[in-house]
Amino acid sequence: MRRTLGWLLLAVSVGTAASEPAPDGVDTRPRSGEKTWRLFCEGCHKPGPEAPGTRVLAARLGWDKAPLKGRQDLDPGYVKHVVRHGLIEMAPLRPTDITDEELDALIAYLREPASK
Repeated sequence: MRRTLGWLLLAVSVGTAASEPAPDGVDTRPRSGEKTWRLFCEGCHKPGPEAPGTRVLAARLGWDKAPLKGRQDLDPGYVKHVVRHGLIEMAPLRPTDITDEELDALIAYLREPASK
């Protein structure tokens, strides 16, 4: 009887925990554009010469076009292609990494002014 009661209490507590909202810091989907940026892009594409992706873009386009955040001239189709297929050192990201919805939110986030 005690063993059955123990299992029952464990099952109820697991079921209750699974139905509660996720605590802060836990990754929930879909992610916002900002969260996707911070998770997948910012490390290589943040402003400044210490970011390898920004350096590569600066060498090709100049420092005024190197930061991705705030760019209004980025073609969404091109961004989607690069994210899905990769480019040079950038690995491709699958829909299990970034969903299409998250990718659209990321593109919208990139178009927001850099001061945000």
